[in-house]
Amino acid sequence: MSDLVEKLSRAEIETREQVVDPLHAVPNLPFGHLNGVWQSFVDGLEPDCELWSFRGRWKTEYRDWQMQGYVAQQGETIGAYFLTAQREM
Repeated sequence: MSDLVEKLSRAEIETREQVVDPLHAVPNLPFGHLNGVWQSFVDGLEPDCELWSFRGRWKTEYRDWQMQGYVAQQGETIGAYFLTAQREM
């Protein structure tokens, strides 16, 4: 659980991730072109889930990754996640 950063509401996440593109190449929606994926993610969550931002390092056999995004937590159980960044270390 040390990778969990901050508990946030859906509205707080959507405000934080609001895209504003003056050239209108990207929809002015939370997560821009990925808004539909975000909506599917949150629509599939249980009503009593908490949403948390996360940032952590994952090691694989071949390389290390820095990952960040949002994850659903229900009680002590970590569930589905929405990945917003993945960087090779």
